[in-house]
Amino acid sequence: MPELLDRDAPTFGASTLARVVDVTVTLTGQLLADWERAAGRGDPVDVLDDMQDLAMRVMGMVLFSRDVRNDLLAGGPDAAGAPANCFIETARSAAEVATRRRLSPTLLPPWLPGGPHRRFRRGIAAVDRFVYGRIDERLADPDGYDDILADLIRGYGGLAAATAMDPRRELRDQAVTLFFAGFETTAAALTATWLLLGDDPAAEARFHRELDDVLGGRAPVIDDLKALGYTGQLVRESIRTHPPVYSLTREAAPSDEIDGLADRRRGAVFADAEIVAVLAVAGQHVRLRPLTGDPVPAGAANAPLPASGLPMRVEPRR
Repeated sequence: MPELLDRDAPTFGASTLARVVDVTVTLTGQLLADWERAAGRGDPVDVLDDMQDLAMRVMGMVLFSRDVRNDLLAGGPDAAGAPANCFIETARSAAEVATRRRLSPTLLPPWLPGGPHRRFRRGIAAVDRFVYGRIDERLADPDGYDDILADLIRGYGGLAAATAMDPRRELRDQAVTLFFAGFETTAAALTATWLLLGDDPAAEARFHRELDDVLGGRAPVIDDLKALGYTGQLVRESIRTHPPVYSLTREAAPSDEIDGLADRRRGAVFADAEIVAVLAVAGQHVRLRPLTGDPVPAGAANAPLPASGLPMRVEPRR
C-alpha cells in the first residue's frame, strides 16, 4: 500500500504552502476587520479564542475546502448554550481527558459514561461524520476539489487498490490527524507570540519595521516568508518559551527543506507559513496590548494556553 504522506508526494510541496498562505491572508483579513471594529468601540478581544477560531478555519479550508466554523455538528450546546462546533468540542474535551489521565493516580477507561469522555466520544462521532462526508464527495468527483484531502486521495490511487486495511478509514485517520495537529498547536504558538509582542515594545517595534520594509503595506505571498526573518525568530522564541506541546517528549528529527523556506519537518513548515502569514497581515495594521501587567496563568492542557482566555486591547497602527 502506498504511504498517504509519502515524502516524494506533492501533498506538502510549494503549491500547498502557497495555498496555506493565500487562505491565511484572506481569513486573517476578515479577523482584522473584527478587531478594528472592536478597537473603534473600545472593546478588548479574546486573542486565544480568535487564534483558535482562525487556525481551525485555515485548516478547514486547506484540508477540506470548507469553512468549518459553520459546521456545528457536535450534537449538543456549548457552555454558552450555542450549538458546539465539533472540532472545537473534540479538541477541548480531548485535552481535558489527556490532562486528567496524566494527573490521575488511576487511569479510568475511556468508555465510562459521563464527563469529558462522553463529550469526547460525541465530538469524535461528529468529526467522523464530517470527514467521511468530505472523503465521499471527492471520491464521487475526483477532479472537482483542490485541497489537501483531494491530493491525498489522488496520491493514494483513488482507493482502487485492494488492501487489508479499510482505505476510507486510513484516509479519515490521516485527515483527522493533520487537522488536529495543525489546529491547537498553531493557535497556541500564535497566542504566545502576540502575548510576547505585547509585553516587549522593542521587539514589537523591530517586528513592525521588518513588515514595513519587506511588505510596504501589501499582503504577503509565499515568496515573502523567507525575507521575514525576524518575524520567524519571534515565532521560534515564543515556541521555545511557551512550547505548544510541552507535555510530550521530543526527539531530534532529520532536517528537511522546501524551496529553502525552512530547515524543519514538513508539518512544522506548514505551521510556520500560517503563523508568519497571520502575523504579517495583522501586524501591519494593529498592535495588541495586555489589559493588565499581571502574569497570564496557563491552564493544564496539551498546549499551555491561558486558563481563562487572553483579553487584549487592539490599537490601530495606521
